[in-house]
Amino acid sequence: MKNILIAVLLGTTVMFGALYLRETKKSNDVRTNTSALEEKVVKLQSAADSNERQKTALREELEQARTEIAANGQPNDPAKQTKNVQATEAASDLATAEKSTPNFNKAIAGMAEEMSKNPELKEMIKSQQKAALGPMTEKNYAKLFAQLNLTSEQSATLKDLIVGKQLAAAEVGMSMLDPTLDTDKRAELTKQIKTANDEADGKIKEYLGDSKYSELQTYEKTLAQRMVINGFKDQLAGGTGVSDAQENDLLKAMQQEQAGFKFTTDFSDKSKFNGDFSSMFTEDKVNTYFQELSQLNNQYLTRAEGILTSDQYSAFKKYLDGQTAMQKMGMQMAAKMFGTGKTAK
Repeated sequence: MKNILIAVLLGTTVMFGALYLRETKKSNDVRTNTSALEEKVVKLQSAADSNERQKTALREELEQARTEIAANGQPNDPAKQTKNVQATEAASDLATAEKSTPNFNKAIAGMAEEMSKNPELKEMIKSQQKAALGPMTEKNYAKLFAQLNLTSEQSATLKDLIVGKQLAAAEVGMSMLDPTLDTDKRAELTKQIKTANDEADGKIKEYLGDSKYSELQTYEKTLAQRMVINGFKDQLAGGTGVSDAQENDLLKAMQQEQAGFKFTTDFSDKSKFNGDFSSMFTEDKVNTYFQELSQLNNQYLTRAEGILTSDQYSAFKKYLDGQTAMQKMGMQMAAKMFGTGKTAK
């Protein structure tokens, strides 16, 4: 993993996977059920969003009632007495709504505790994560393996080293999701991720040598765009395959647009993470990030119009929209876990 954000998001994915496994009573024949898991997460977030909308409406009603009380009528004015009653009722409803907010923190804290006490569950999750990361890494690094002229055995070894690095980051990322942790503990875990990454990079560099390791570093600067293109290609039906020339042109176009785009809060900048997630993952910052990500995606699409066919373009847009929605869900859930669900006024 190249940054703390990916570790946190990967940890979020693993944690919700663990929640799903627990709720299916840890069957001996557990199979990955992405659609069911996504449905559960969507329902949780929908309930939370509905609750937030209700609380916002009640706050507005309460504020309006208080304003009207201050501006109109006398103490014994019936209209003012009515507004007093309305304000009291609104305050009571708001307090009730606050108490009924879905307790994501409790669920995650319980899962973190269970995983710490159940090494078998932890190892099972790690095995499933490794099984998913292996093919993904092989696909996303395939062009690098060819570029470095590695044998199949060398490619397999390098893939294992990269997957090991990702798993180490994911494991610490899961620990970060424990909502009972304070800022100092999260800062310590952030350092652990950096240490684990540095150690993994050292092993990779030792295995490849300076020259090939430098090529890997250059390649990984384009990895985010390559992952998008690979995912998009997987969704294409027969007859609409992307040619090598189209892929290269699209990759260059996306790199150019990314290089010229500046986020207000860049969650991919690992230097910005110091363990204080409560100030980093606010709902306002997450929402702003995804508004800006939508702008960047639109720039990708504008460039793609001159590269892809009409059918390919439609599939590319659909893929970008789907990925953005899933990323947004994960980061919004992370914001709620860290106790930063309220937006700034």
